[in-house]
Amino acid sequence: MCVLVPSNDGIKIKRSYQISQKNTSLDLNYRQYIIVHCMRAAEKNPVDLSVYDRFPQLKEIPKEGFPKHLLIIPDGNRRFAKSLGQTPIEGHRQGIDIILDLLRDMRELPINVVTFWALSSDNFNSRTPEEIQGLMQLMEIGIHANLDELHANNVRLIHLGRKDRISRTLYEAIVHAEELTNNNTGQTLCLAIDFSGEDQDVRVSQEIAQRVQAGKLLPQDITPQIICSLRDGRGLIPPADLLIRTSGERRTSGIGWLEGKETELYFTEKLFPQIKTDDIVNAIVDFARRQRRFGA
Repeated sequence: MCVLVPSNDGIKIKRSYQISQKNTSLDLNYRQYIIVHCMRAAEKNPVDLSVYDRFPQLKEIPKEGFPKHLLIIPDGNRRFAKSLGQTPIEGHRQGIDIILDLLRDMRELPINVVTFWALSSDNFNSRTPEEIQGLMQLMEIGIHANLDELHANNVRLIHLGRKDRISRTLYEAIVHAEELTNNNTGQTLCLAIDFSGEDQDVRVSQEIAQRVQAGKLLPQDITPQIICSLRDGRGLIPPADLLIRTSGERRTSGIGWLEGKETELYFTEKLFPQIKTDDIVNAIVDFARRQRRFGA
């Protein structure tokens, strides 16, 4: 349950989480949004039918036919909002709601890892400070409002990306969620925030250089396993088996090691706020029908 407590600066949410109503970077009614979002997270109506019952074609896929790591690039939030005459942040808000809906269905499937590339390092540098701040605040709300549900369903949350440039409160929300769910053994949810493959390569290279300089690592001892262990996720997250990108863009935009040599690509013309579970199911069914040659 998401507890709302009035305070002098705004509305305080459990775990001393607080959103100031004085923040004018978001073009939406913040008090109303927080209340609606938290009520939405706390008062979810159980779905009568499982995802298998709603999409019986999934029953025909053997467990090994599902992607073990599903990576989604949720593109098109801004364009969706623009088409409706709304602000970009409203498009991001609707995109986050879609993520939450998809995750509930994906938890029923034999998919070990689900990753959403929520904010690239390139966008962190190129978008306006107001949009970035608003997006980070929405992510913060989403984490706090839904963490209890994730934890109750044995989901482990892992952040991929830089932690030094995101807001202090988003950083605290992520760290708390990672610590709380650290021992969970169900599905892993990866949130790639301020992440890019190039930035990851630089950070890993810097760490290796520091270890070599300190005499803790010999150059000849550098192996793929060492490199993997230094990536975000510390070696726990393999490259994706299936990468889905929305909005008609047919590129992977420098996702880096998350797109491995065996990653299958699936593109849809729909903007992300238009995506439903059946779109993801279509991608999974298409993936299961492919003959993966694994380098052949």
